[in-house]
Amino acid sequence: MERIIKYGGKLFFGSLVICILSFFYFKLIPCTKISNLIGYIFLEAFLGYNFYIGYKYKLSIKESLIVGILGCGFGIFLLFFATYTYYILNDIYWSNWMVEFYFLPTMSFINDFFKDMTLIYTVSLIILNILLVFLGSRIRCCKEKFNLIKQNKQKNNLFTYRDFL
Repeated sequence: MERIIKYGGKLFFGSLVICILSFFYFKLIPCTKISNLIGYIFLEAFLGYNFYIGYKYKLSIKESLIVGILGCGFGIFLLFFATYTYYILNDIYWSNWMVEFYFLPTMSFINDFFKDMTLIYTVSLIILNILLVFLGSRIRCCKEKFNLIKQNKQKNNLFTYRDFL
């Protein structure tokens, strides 16, 4: 359990730092095509960091999903209040404004492919981040199993080669 909280905390605060940096970038720099292209760096960092945390630490399936959920805790927290604002208060503008801080690292992608924002984008981003942690963890496990099989084949080949000497 300590490992899960430790790695989930790293993912949470790393994602928070990327969100803060992208907030300053997208709010202070005027939106042009060049600044939008440079903004894709934040998208790669935001999504890549989720994959990296899953890949770096050896996590089981359950641990990787929990670490992904903890890493997206800020987005889930904001989504809770945005959902309340959207459905109870019937205010679409403020609900999108509340979750904007969480999806600011993906603002270049949003500017290129979306015309209007809904809460579904935030939900899909949270699910994508959780799946990236899970995917990174599974790829590491597959890589370790492949390397173990490869090492065993090499050892077996050495033994057969020595037999002929």
